[in-house]
Amino acid sequence: MKKRVSVYLADDHQIVIDGLQLLLSSNADLVVIGSANDGETAAREIKILNPDVAILDMRMPGLNGLQVIQQLVKTVATRFIILSMHNDKRYVIDAQNAGASGYLLKDTGKKEMMDCIETVIAHGVYFPKEKSEPLVKNNSILSAREMDILKLIFNNCSTSQIAETLGLSTLTIETHRKNILRKTKTNNAVALVKWATENNVIS
Repeated sequence: MKKRVSVYLADDHQIVIDGLQLLLSSNADLVVIGSANDGETAAREIKILNPDVAILDMRMPGLNGLQVIQQLVKTVATRFIILSMHNDKRYVIDAQNAGASGYLLKDTGKKEMMDCIETVIAHGVYFPKEKSEPLVKNNSILSAREMDILKLIFNNCSTSQIAETLGLSTLTIETHRKNILRKTKTNNAVALVKWATENNVIS
């Protein structure tokens, strides 16, 4: 007998979870084995239940979806899909950096969700196709998300303050900071601010 794919759901709106459960119940090969309305509960239960797939809201109380993935991705076999309302390349990149295997918009249809689950179960990845490049001032070599972080660095924000402002983990911010330093060929915050000023990339 074919093994059913176990799915865990996490979203701070119960109506979203109810809708997902209804949608997934139409597929006999899938079974929802748990759900949560906050990231801390989701992280705890996923570690215990070890579902095949976990579909996580990007924004949740406590730990957000990205932080849940970063906490668990190296300790469980679960494949993670981020569910988000943001159709923006910077959020997709954040999900990829965190360790997600898929990214779905909240207005996605049944077929796309099933395609995504099938893809990640087969150890593939499922992310939105790029419709356009994000607008970055003065054709900067930095992505839109990196520009967000650069502006906060320019305002003397610490890594923890940047993480709190953008709703990301400190690990994700540190990864972005390293990428920014590499791209700008600088080696510290002082040199980075000087680069930003000289290249007129900060308003």
